[in-house]
Amino acid sequence: MKANARSGRALRVTADPRTVSMADAIRNAAHMAPLFIVTGRAFDDLAGQVGGHEEAAAFLLDLAESVGRPIAVNVVTGRDMSSTAFISPRNWTTERLAGWVAGHHELLESQFGDVARVERK
Repeated sequence: MKANARSGRALRVTADPRTVSMADAIRNAAHMAPLFIVTGRAFDDLAGQVGGHEEAAAFLLDLAESVGRPIAVNVVTGRDMSSTAFISPRNWTTERLAGWVAGHHELLESQFGDVARVERK
């Protein structure tokens, strides 16, 4: 596992799932980061380790509750496009999550580009 600073505002953690536990790497990084985003590839690697995508989502929900803030999952959806979903602790309302995401809007745009739309589900 290695980490490096990116543009002075973000930390990127790279882990090889063949040599480290993705669950441990994600858990450790999430406890250090005020805004933690899992890539689609890391999510798939986590799913492979914990038994599937539903289990990986449950792991991230438990982690969000442990750290007391949302965990984001960003998946590439096309050329120069991605979609980010936030998994918040169970006791957070939709409004609280929306406010939290709005508070991190500038950082999200600096990492992923302009936000085209926001959907609530």
